[in-house]
Amino acid sequence: MFGKKTLAAAGLLAMTGAVAACGGGSSSAPAATGAAGAPSGATTSDFCGTFQKMANTTTPKQAADQLLAVGTPSGIAADARHGFEVLVDHLETLPDNAKSADLTAMEKGLSATDQKDVVAFTTYLAQACVPSTDSTPSAPSS
Repeated sequence: MFGKKTLAAAGLLAMTGAVAACGGGSSSAPAATGAAGAPSGATTSDFCGTFQKMANTTTPKQAADQLLAVGTPSGIAADARHGFEVLVDHLETLPDNAKSADLTAMEKGLSATDQKDVVAFTTYLAQACVPSTDSTPSAPSS
C-alpha cells in the first residue's frame, strides 16, 4: 500500500501537470535526450515504489535521477511516456529549492503538446500508483 510519501510525490507531479495545463507556452526548447533513454520496462511495483521512496526533502534533481533510473512500465501510453520524459528533463533543470514561480517559468517553455503529455503522465501516475478508494472495503456496520 502506498503511503503519504507516494501521495506527496504524486501530488507534486500532479501539481506540475496542473501548472502545465494552465496554458501559456506555445513553443518548447528541444528536450534533453536524458529521459528519452530511461528504461521502458519497469514493473509497476518498481515504478510506483520510486515515488513512495521520495521524501519531502527530495530535490527536483534527485527526483529526476530516481525517475531516470527506474523508467516507466512497458504498458504506458506513448503520450504519457513522452510526458514522463518532458517532466524529468525539466526537473533536472530546476533549482534544489524550487518554488511555484519556478514551475510557472518551466511551464512557459512547454509547447501545447508537451503540456498535454505531462497531464497524460500525471493521470497515468495517479491511476497506476494511487490506490482507488472505490475498492477499499467499508467498515462493517454494527
